Amino acid sequence: MSAIWGNIEFGKKSSSVSSMADEYNRKCKLDRIREIHYKNSIIGAGLLHINPEDEYEQMPYTLEGRDTVIVADVVLDNREELYLELTQAGFLGDDIDKIPDGKMICAAYEKWGYDFVKYIKGIYSIAVYDASEEKLFICTDRTSSRCLYYYKKDNSITFSTLISPIRKLFKDISVNEMYMKDFLILPGIMPNISSNETPWNGIYMVEAGCSVSITRDHLSINRYYSPKQNNLSKDINKLKDIFLFTYNNATKRAVRTNKDVAIALSGGFDSSSVAAMSAPILGKENKKLYSYTYVPHYNVSSYYPKRQITDESYFVKAISEMYPNIETTFTDNGGEGCFDYIDEIIDIMEIPFKAFANLPLLLEIYKSASEKGCKVFLNGQTGNSTVSFGDIDAAINYLCSKKHYLTAFKYFNNFCKASGFSRKKAFGIEINRLMAQKNKVHFQTEIEKNDLNHFVNSSLLNDYSLAKRNNSGMLLVQDPPIITVDKMKDEVYTLPALSYIGAMETKLGLYTGMVIRDPTRDSDIIDFVLSFPFEYLSYNGIPRYLIRGFMEGLLPRCILYPIDKTGIQSADWIFRLSDSKDSILDILEDTFKDVNVEGSINMEEIQPFLKEKRDFNKENEIEYLYLIIVYIYARFKMLQL
Repeated sequence: MSAIWGNIEFGKKSSSVSSMADEYNRKCKLDRIREIHYKNSIIGAGLLHINPEDEYEQMPYTLEGRDTVIVADVVLDNREELYLELTQAGFLGDDIDKIPDGKMICAAYEKWGYDFVKYIKGIYSIAVYDASEEKLFICTDRTSSRCLYYYKKDNSITFSTLISPIRKLFKDISVNEMYMKDFLILPGIMPNISSNETPWNGIYMVEAGCSVSITRDHLSINRYYSPKQNNLSKDINKLKDIFLFTYNNATKRAVRTNKDVAIALSGGFDSSSVAAMSAPILGKENKKLYSYTYVPHYNVSSYYPKRQITDESYFVKAISEMYPNIETTFTDNGGEGCFDYIDEIIDIMEIPFKAFANLPLLLEIYKSASEKGCKVFLNGQTGNSTVSFGDIDAAINYLCSKKHYLTAFKYFNNFCKASGFSRKKAFGIEINRLMAQKNKVHFQTEIEKNDLNHFVNSSLLNDYSLAKRNNSGMLLVQDPPIITVDKMKDEVYTLPALSYIGAMETKLGLYTGMVIRDPTRDSDIIDFVLSFPFEYLSYNGIPRYLIRGFMEGLLPRCILYPIDKTGIQSADWIFRLSDSKDSILDILEDTFKDVNVEGSINMEEIQPFLKEKRDFNKENEIEYLYLIIVYIYARFKMLQL
């Protein structure tokens, strides 16, 4: 596992770039760095030892007789399968335990050429430079779990795991104002709607499941992976066996290391199911699973309905009792607020971000796990759209669309029983939802002024079209329609989300010296969920059936039920800022004065709001959430420019 980078100057005999390693030395916790100059290129890797074979890694590699250099940020998940095939073909011959992943990638390239990406599984970003043809080939894995950026200018091409080394080489790269508009205009916590753009003009990301081929005069993008639907049995017991087998294998791949493994564990389905899968695997190796759980510093439960849980420690303790090799750590981070972390996270993430309440706590958890010696950190980041997807409205709507009315009613009846809802009251509500489906918007509409963060200048909407910007298939509307079977792929494989999550995990992992892995995002899991009978995702009226049904007995019942229970993360974030109120308000005021945000930020709203000096409390939570998002935008511009 590593970070990778390189610069190629077409038509030159040698590279004029002495090194690109400065930013990796500054920002990454790496075991070693190696750069080579090869003809008209400089290519480098910063290595992080996750598995025993990593000790033998010697990237970048030059292939004898092929005039080619290969560098890879990679953890292969199908090593044994590749080793057997490549050894039989004569491309490998050493003991598998002494063959690092980079060397295996080289052998795969020698056998299959650029098609090698179709044969490898794991998390990776890879660069292959053929000096004889002056051609660069770069790719990321099927879910872009390892980010990779590239920048083509005049007669050069530069690639890098981080953005900042590219910007250090090319100091005149201008801001991508459309990306920044997206950040300010988009609803929700996603900072981006593009899967390949960045805040900088001309710097692009390689999309999930794609490769990019670049020469002096040509650039082409090829999609080598798309989720596929397989023919699955409709026998629910056989499906259970297939799911548990698939999920277990995905987790085995994720936890592979000779070091320790940690997990961000809440009382939710996703992280809990990952813990339930990984703890027994690690237990067979006499290893612990070190769990880290955020707990609120302030008791804010009275501000939320009973079904919304602000402190999930009870559920974490329940799962740790079920799996004794889970060693729990509960942290409130000493009550520290999120505001003081903003500059650090901008430097790590290299983009403006909106999840400012959660990321500081996550960063501290990563730091703690790294100090303990953990090299793999697990999460269930994308489980909501894979292993724990399953909406009862979607199942009933689908059954009705197939005219399976009796089955739909059975699902509804069982859902009411399991939920404790009055069938009489719920029936009218469900009918209204299904009828309203016909009138809901099933295409991307434009953002209205009233839906905009009021601290953002509404004039940004004048030349902005969300309908044109949003090519993801994911509808960003106020009242989204019920998900249908034909929209499942967009739900499970949302490219902008994959790009954002992959970049976040890559960079936070490099910063803390770990690899962050999510078994719920494994491509086999994605293919399984897409192939699973749609209505069975809420089988027999039980929502999120892959977890509630198939993992019953593997998870405590208090996690599985009641059905309407939800966890609230970072519920006390606003109260954590109260002790620093005056200094925070001063910083906000000074920042908006100092940075040029004319035309983007609505100072006519911000200035009077700051003068009111409102308290940091629940009543003002939404207003401060909007204001801090705008502050992060301004701060990003100030720091990066």
